Amino acid sequence: MNFIDMALEVGERELASLLAGDIEEAERLAFDRGKLMEQAWRMRESDKVSQLRDKLMRLQSLQGQLSSEAKRLHETLKKDLKRAKQENERLSGYRSSTVKTPIASRFVDKVS
Repeated sequence: MNFIDMALEVGERELASLLAGDIEEAERLAFDRGKLMEQAWRMRESDKVSQLRDKLMRLQSLQGQLSSEAKRLHETLKKDLKRAKQENERLSGYRSSTVKTPIASRFVDKVS
C-alpha cells in the first residue's frame, strides 16, 4: 500500500511538472511512478484488496488527468511548429522577391 501511496504522490508531482511545462522532470517522474506501481503489484496482499482497489481508482483518475495534460501540450507544440513553419515560408517569400543590385554596373568600364 505504501508503494501505491508513493505512486500517487509522484503522479501528482508529475502532473504539476506537466502543467509547468517541465517535460523532462515529468518524464522522469512517470518512469519512477511506473517502477512504484510494479513494486506495489508484486507485493500486493490479498486481505487488503478493497483498499488497493480504491487507490487504484485514484491512480486511474490521475492517469486520465496526466493524459489530458500531455495531449494539450502536444497540441500546443503542434500549433507552435505549424506557426513557425508558416512564418519561415513567409520570410522565404520575402527573400525570393528581393533583387540584389550590384554596387557597380557591369557596363561600367573598370579600366578608366
